[in-house]
Amino acid sequence: MTSILNRITALLLLIALTFAAACGDDDAEDTGGEPDGGDPTPAASSSSGALFPYEVERSDGKTLTFEKPAGRIVSLSPGATEIIYAIGGESALAAVDNQADFPAAAADYPTKVDAFEPNIEAIAAVEPDLVVVATDIGDLVAALDRLSIPVLFIDINTDVLTIEDVIEQIPMFGRITGRDAAAAELVESLEARVRAVSERVAPLSSDPSVYHELDSTFYSAAEGSFIGNLYTRLNATNIAGDGGGSPYPQLTQEAIIAANPDVIILADEEFGVTVESVKARPGWDAIAAVQNDRIHGVDPDIISRPGPRIVDALELLAETLHPEAFQ
Repeated sequence: MTSILNRITALLLLIALTFAAACGDDDAEDTGGEPDGGDPTPAASSSSGALFPYEVERSDGKTLTFEKPAGRIVSLSPGATEIIYAIGGESALAAVDNQADFPAAAADYPTKVDAFEPNIEAIAAVEPDLVVVATDIGDLVAALDRLSIPVLFIDINTDVLTIEDVIEQIPMFGRITGRDAAAAELVESLEARVRAVSERVAPLSSDPSVYHELDSTFYSAAEGSFIGNLYTRLNATNIAGDGGGSPYPQLTQEAIIAANPDVIILADEEFGVTVESVKARPGWDAIAAVQNDRIHGVDPDIISRPGPRIVDALELLAETLHPEAFQ
């Protein structure tokens, strides 16, 4: 990333929407209803108990109807791309956005488009039968609608704020790509892992305070953000609080020092921030996390992309914040 603006934009794209862990058999199903594991997405349903037509309510309130599985998907969300790969639906992809880098096949995907500065002509040239959009940059959704290109708009800033929100999208992508059984299997696995973490953390009396650093200018993740939700469910006190109404507020060094966090999580190591450089910051030697060597790095992609790897992030943070529960 070249700037904090791009960094925060990437986060609000949610540094991506979705999954990694290809599973399941070939998944044609002859029964209707929703697959095990919850509702598909904000509001989705299958008609008359059949797999299709299949309706999804978009974040703008409009309804998108599928008559059959999509066969040429342009995914402008790295998170959605990860989900599709995780359920074995990658053959339905026609293009992915240029931030997609997981799994390796997505990073090397031959056709890529720009999600930060989307080019309508370039997207249309791929001849998609579906475009997945996670952030409506430049009124992209309306532009696609005008071209009668089906667009699935699930806003990561308003409709994907918890792990449950992520997991609920998996059956939706399973239906759209014809991978219902694989999606149900992935949901079951992820939910079991989330329950296991909750069972370990719930009895704990400790309530560590935490500072989550997005970059060296002290942007952080507030309680109302997708990232902040992880800390809330892990019984940690987020020093960013409600962010003054911003999901990703910029703090000051003075405020961070005064808050005296027990744990510091660095999501900016790839940009040159290190444990040692944090310790060397003027005045930070008074912070408990510095004094007790509780500064830890985390891969920004797994913690900010609403995809299957968010459960990896939950497990990692649980062990970091509550080591006593995982010994």
